[in-house]
Parts: sequence; structure tokens; C-alpha cells
Amino acid sequence: MTKQNRWPSKKQWLQFFRVLGKKEKAFFAIVFVIFVASLSIYIHSIYINNTIVVPANYGHIREGLVGQPQLINPLYSSISDIDKDLVELVFSGLMKYNGQGEIIPDLISDYTIEDNGKNIVFTIKENVLWHDNTPLTIDDVIFTIDLVKKTEYSSPLRTNWLGVEIEKTSEYGALLTLRQKYTGFEESLVNLKIMPKHIWEGKNFQAMTSNVQLNVFHPIGSGPYKIEKVNQNGNETIKSIVLQRNNNYYDNPPYINRIEFVFFDNEDELKRNLEKGKIDLASIANYEGAQIIEMPSYYNLFLNNQKKPLNDKETRQALTMLTTRELKSPFLSSFYNLPEPQKTFSFNEEEGIKLLEKNGYVIKDGIRTKTIEKSSGFQFTKNMQVGSNNAEVRKLQECLSEYQDIYPSGTISGYFGQETKEAVILFQEKYKEDILIPNNLTKGNGIVRAATIKKLNEVCFVVPGEEIKMSFVLKTTDHPDLVKIANNIKEQWEKYGIKIEIKIYNPNDIKKIISNRDFDILLFGVQLGGILEPTPFYHSSQRVDPGLNLSLYQSTKADELIEEIRTLEGEKRLSALSELEALIIEDAPVIPLYALNYHYIVNEKIKGFAIEKIVEPSKRFVEINKWYIKEKRIWK
Repeated sequence: MTKQNRWPSKKQWLQFFRVLGKKEKAFFAIVFVIFVASLSIYIHSIYINNTIVVPANYGHIREGLVGQPQLINPLYSSISDIDKDLVELVFSGLMKYNGQGEIIPDLISDYTIEDNGKNIVFTIKENVLWHDNTPLTIDDVIFTIDLVKKTEYSSPLRTNWLGVEIEKTSEYGALLTLRQKYTGFEESLVNLKIMPKHIWEGKNFQAMTSNVQLNVFHPIGSGPYKIEKVNQNGNETIKSIVLQRNNNYYDNPPYINRIEFVFFDNEDELKRNLEKGKIDLASIANYEGAQIIEMPSYYNLFLNNQKKPLNDKETRQALTMLTTRELKSPFLSSFYNLPEPQKTFSFNEEEGIKLLEKNGYVIKDGIRTKTIEKSSGFQFTKNMQVGSNNAEVRKLQECLSEYQDIYPSGTISGYFGQETKEAVILFQEKYKEDILIPNNLTKGNGIVRAATIKKLNEVCFVVPGEEIKMSFVLKTTDHPDLVKIANNIKEQWEKYGIKIEIKIYNPNDIKKIISNRDFDILLFGVQLGGILEPTPFYHSSQRVDPGLNLSLYQSTKADELIEEIRTLEGEKRLSALSELEALIIEDAPVIPLYALNYHYIVNEKIKGFAIEKIVEPSKRFVEINKWYIKEKRIWK
């Protein structure tokens, strides 16, 4: 009977090594190591070839900000950059920007534009939850739009929604109707962040703005992050706010678990904490190593077009040519991919001075001054008497009506009747030394001839002589950059005999000055949108607060172009914008100075941040769900 072969036992295997010689043991060891290494490489190769690297859900990052949050509420967040940052992460809009600055759907799942741009039919996504797990429906959208439109809630967004109506068509669908086509309306859909009806319904303006729990500690949104904790200092100021990833976010949830916003009293304190490594993200102008992100914003000189001598176009052109600056146009052509303007008023000292002197501004006591001699605004030339009926009779009656004791009725008809004759007689007797006595008359005859004409031209429609000095008060805020720019302009202009007095104000006081248009020249920042919309800045209807036509610019041609631009698309819109840009440059109501880009310090441990262009600072978070710190491998 044949004995069956068996696998060697453990004891027998141990004997194997005893029977090997030294060389055999060394050889075996080498072969064994090669085998294990080959097996490891083979397994690793299989793992690498069948897996991919993806960001891991991990980490806590800190961003430093100067100031304090006030209202983490979409109705009012546009007033504060800090509030806007937090609203961007906590709430969602109907549309949003992507990393290339394009507007794409956010809460909206699909939409169509009908009736030549006046109707927008849309539906929203059905899988959206508020942070308290309540479903978000079209009722929340309608509720938010109604709040924005109501005067009593005083939302800064209101002007963009006037004349817009919304009608519910289904649980997740609605129809937006515009009074007229407006190609920039998509941006209004970006800026409108939706609020939960079940939280805010029935609350009046006071309750809306004073509820600290809902506006700071526990705002309920539907965005990629939700507020987890608010840390306060002993004096009840907020030290930091911790945001936690929203795992139920309807889009791709972010990878970074928590973002903590840390608040500082000033920029120096922020810098110290950044340099100590306590802060991962911050925005500090001109900080070495900061990423520069292009924005449609810039520093601007608003010239009050209603005040002498700034009401004169050529004077404004001359000031533009006497100012060193970076920007050629207030339209930021490169940001919006517009053709470069063909004509601009670049810095040109010789031409600027020549233009001032052409308009009569010469140096007098160190200041450029224009002297206007006293003159008559209208010259009488014709003899007039009872029965005359022409334009000069009307001007005669206008002049006589200024004298209540001579022509009490003040009738201006253009016909020389008995009443006008009696008034002329009284006028002649009032100035008898100049009219009657030289002509040997003792009383007036009511006939307008040479002597009476001469006296009428001396006292009627007189334009008084005056001196117009190029002396201005320049007002701005206490921001270090603006103070520096203001002093540079003062130093530069005063070389040419243009006197400047600088007045610095805190942000609250400058708001009152802007609201009242109480300035000769205002140095301030301009924030444009993702879609170039000139209406707020240059349409004559926007010359009063809250309009942003701070230069009080008024042009019938500009108004016509602006209204046309709001309805145009594509190449036609670009062409009309270029035409308007040329007109604005020619009229020079403002002097654009320097681009105001965003300087963002991002710790190298944070990956996935690749934005080069944003509309405003808060939009740096538009692709927050692509940021990550660590990676992991997953099977394909």
C-alpha cells in the first residue's frame, strides 16, 4: 500500500534551516527577500493601477478678518464684507458664479427665458434641505423675494427687484416676470440668497434685524456650511465663529470639515497671528506671497458735476490729464473683455495746463483763477411803444416785473399795452438822472428809446462779475490707501495751482456725505458686478441716494444708451457699451485711478484653490467644495 505524501510539519520546516550550509542560507535569504519585495511591488502596482487619488474629508482651517459680524442675513449682508462672507457659506442662491466667473444654476435645476427676455420659467432642485432638515421649496423663494421688495424691510437689494413679479407654478416651480427685458438680471439671481419661510414668516423689520440668535448664533441656511459655535470674549464681542461642513448639502459637500473665522480689532493684530501660524487665510493688501485675484473694483475720484468749475467738461478733462493713474477707463475693459477705448485722457501735463489756460484759468495768488467780468445776459436793441409785439417786449416785461413798485401785476405777454406803458413811465422816472434829465424831460413818456434802452441794459439780466478759483475740498475715508492717494493728488495738483484741502472721515460719516452728495471731490472705491451694469453709476435717475451716480452726471445721450444696453445681448450689447464708454471718457464725470484687486494669503497646506477672477471678496468661496487638505486613494 502506497503511503500518501503530506505537507511538512512546522517542526520539519525548522529542521530545514539546520541542514543548510552558510552559503545555502545566505542564498535562500537573498531569494526570499527578492520574492517578498517582488510580491510587495506587484501588490502595490495592482493597488496603484486600480485606485485613484481624491481629496479626503479632513481638517480645520482658520481665516482672519478685521471687524465684527453684525447680520448673517441675506437681506442685509451687502452692507458688510464680513456678513457677506458668512452668508456666502451659510446660504444658497438661485444662481451662482463658478471659478471662471460665469453665472451657472445653483438652487435652480433648469430654466427657460421667454417673451423676449421678460419671463423666466424655472424649477428648483427637489433634494435641498435647510440646516434644520426642513425641505426647501418654491414657497421659500417667493417668501424671500417678497421680503426684499417690501419697503418696510429696507433691504439694499430692493432696487434690483422693483417691477419683478413671481408666480408659483408648482411645488418646485415658478414664473418670474420682468417689467422689461434686462440682460443683467441673472446677477440679481446670484445676489439673492434664499431665506427659510418657516423661520422668518411673520417677523417685522425690528424682529428681522434684532434677532441675534437667528442673525448671528444660529442662522438657518442651505449652504455648504452651517454655524456650529460662536466664541465670545469677556466683553461680549465675537472672538470667532466656527462653521461645520453641511453633510446634507445638495451639491458636492466640501472636503474641509470646519472653517473658523477669527475676528481682530486691526490689521496689525491680524498680521501678527498670521505670521505666528495661527491663521491660514487672510486678505492683506500688498502682503508678500499673497495671491492677487482680479476684481471689477477700483479707486475713483468723483467730481461733483453740479459745482463750479467742475460743471465744465473741459475743466474735468484737464484735471484728468493732470492726474497720474493706472486706469484709462471707468469700465475696466480688460475684466469684461471689452475692446480697449480708442480715445482716453492719459497723463499729459502740457495739454492739461493748456486746456485750463484756454478756459481762462491763470495763476493768481498761487491759485488758478478764472475772472468773469460783469455783463448783461440780454441786450435790448429795439425801440418800443404801445402796440409793439415781439420778443423784446417780453424781455422788457420780465425785467419790469422785478420791480414790484413799477409793474405790480408782472404780466408777461409780449404785447406792449397801456399797462406796460405806465410801467415804463415809472421806470424812466425812477432813473430820471440817466434817462429824463439828459434829454430835458421832466416826466416819463412811456416810449422806449436810446436812453431808456441803455439803462435797461445796465440793470436788466445782469450777470455779476466773479472769480472762479480752482480750489476744492477732497473728502475720503480713513483707509490708509485712500489717505495716501489723497495726499499724492494734493501734492501733484498743487504744482499746477490747483488747491486741495483733504478731509478724512470714518466709514459712518462718509456714508452721510455720500447720501447728501456733500462734496466737491470724493475719493472712494467702486465695486462693479459680474455683468457690467452702468445704470447705477451714470444714469441721471441715480443722482440721488441710494443711486450711485455720485458725480451727479447728467447726459440725455448717456441715458438713452444705458436704457438700450439693458435690453441688448451679445455683440450688440458690447458695441453699445463701447459707445457709452467713449461718451463717459469724453465727458469725464469721474477720474478712475487704480484697480482694487483682492490680495489673499492662502496657507500652502490648503489645496484646490485656483481662482484668478472674482466679482467681490465673498466670491472667493465659490468653489469652497473643491478645497482640501489631505488626499486618499479609492478603488476605481
